Amino acid sequence: MILSEELKNKGFSLSTVSKNDFEDYLNVKRSCYKKYVDEYYGGWVEDFQIKMNGDSFRKTLKISCFQKILLDGSIVGFWGYDEMEDKINSTSIQLIEKAQNKGVGSFFLKELVSLSDRTNKPIFLRVFKSNPAQNLYKRFGFIIYDEIPSHFLMRYDPVA
Repeated sequence: MILSEELKNKGFSLSTVSKNDFEDYLNVKRSCYKKYVDEYYGGWVEDFQIKMNGDSFRKTLKISCFQKILLDGSIVGFWGYDEMEDKINSTSIQLIEKAQNKGVGSFFLKELVSLSDRTNKPIFLRVFKSNPAQNLYKRFGFIIYDEIPSHFLMRYDPVA
């Protein structure tokens, strides 16, 4: 995926994630999700998070698209999705605070929704119930189709 000129002009770029990016990945996850883990799971336990996110990171390295988001050369986030035969799954975007509200999330969702519409594959994601990002997803046509104690399960159905 190629970033828009507007985002490039703001200093954003994308790069392929490598196995050496785990520490940055964990730092971004901590920055984005610690407050939700504290809220829903009773606290961020570093050793557990290193193991759990290490497992997740290794799996995510194998999906269709997994890229790091840079701002002026520094990692400020990660995003990815897995295009499967019948759906787009493992959808995620994490941005540290200084990279939020600058159009990156909207750009990613616009591209993903376009892919969904072109391929006629629904998109699935999950979002912490108290995470305001769910409002962004709703603006792009995602609906809540189910929930678990900590998350809303959301989907986008391609435009026929």
